[in-house]
Amino acid sequence: MPVSLRHAVRPTSSLRASTNAIRPAAVAPTTLANAAPEREGLEIRYGIASVQGPRDTMEDVAYAVPNGPCGLFYCSVLDGHAGVASARYLEQHLFDTIADAFKEDAQQSVCSVEDLDEEGLCCPIALTSIMTSSYQSADKKLLTWLKKQPGPERESGCTATSVLVDQYRIVVANVGDSRAVMSRTSGPIDLSVEHRVYGSGDIVERETKRIEASGGWVDDGRVCGILAVSRAFGDAAFKGEGLKKMLKDGVRDGYFTAEFAKGVSFVDDPVISRPNVLETSVTPEDEFVVVATDGLWDVVSSKEGCEFVRKDLRKGQSPEQAAKRLITIAERRRTQDNVAVVVIDLKGSDWWSQSKDKKMFGLF
Repeated sequence: MPVSLRHAVRPTSSLRASTNAIRPAAVAPTTLANAAPEREGLEIRYGIASVQGPRDTMEDVAYAVPNGPCGLFYCSVLDGHAGVASARYLEQHLFDTIADAFKEDAQQSVCSVEDLDEEGLCCPIALTSIMTSSYQSADKKLLTWLKKQPGPERESGCTATSVLVDQYRIVVANVGDSRAVMSRTSGPIDLSVEHRVYGSGDIVERETKRIEASGGWVDDGRVCGILAVSRAFGDAAFKGEGLKKMLKDGVRDGYFTAEFAKGVSFVDDPVISRPNVLETSVTPEDEFVVVATDGLWDVVSSKEGCEFVRKDLRKGQSPEQAAKRLITIAERRRTQDNVAVVVIDLKGSDWWSQSKDKKMFGLF
């Protein structure tokens, strides 16, 4: 899709925000499994905000494509490290890779004429395989591109959390430590998995075992004692041919000894781009989704973030204003990182206006 059809907040040293609203197609493909009942007048609004914060450079990106394949709203937050090159590349190419995967799937599928979308695509029932292959394909292309880049940016990497939404389903794919949170009337639900190897918990244990099985190791909560995330785009030094250079540079930079490096034998990549993917039906209890880089979640919990956004939307504020407020709160709480936020409102302005006059039960 041409870049002009995208809506992005360009990283700058000052806070930026923007908002928009779309109405998905009234008729959804009948091939969808476990589709939620259609809700008349559903309005998906969204707002984007980002801020550089105290960092010397801005490496976070947030952008949206309101009308993606099969009428799905799409957005991603990207958090670069060791430079912004990988994040910039993905801003330009990740969605295109996903859209191409939709088209490839459609060419292998058969459905009736009435089930085709506006572009003639036979919309897929399940998206886990499409998002998985898209992430891995985008990473291969990125790694090839990075080899041609001059200077240290060729060693850059990037985490990503992508969301696809229509009135029937929500799909979230992620690598790294950004987060997508759904606000339901019963409470917040984390829709993504944070790929880190410090602390404790099932995810940390599973990622550590995977890294060790690859021939790598975890030291001081970092992959091979160096990288803070265990899944990411780019990071060529932790994949394929780059692993030899990582060991050489690690000895040079004092991360480990030459004797230790000689005993390392990789059988797989310790850092991978295979995403966790969650697919779920939209229910009447679903209110909005907050997608943000870790600069927000380091200082604001999922519950707090949803409470702040709900208060703003109930006051008649736009998703843009809600996203901007989260950024402001993160700064006031002295986040030490860049921050990028997308707020996706699943209810629409009319519903929030009416909710002000109702007693809301079951809210957290």
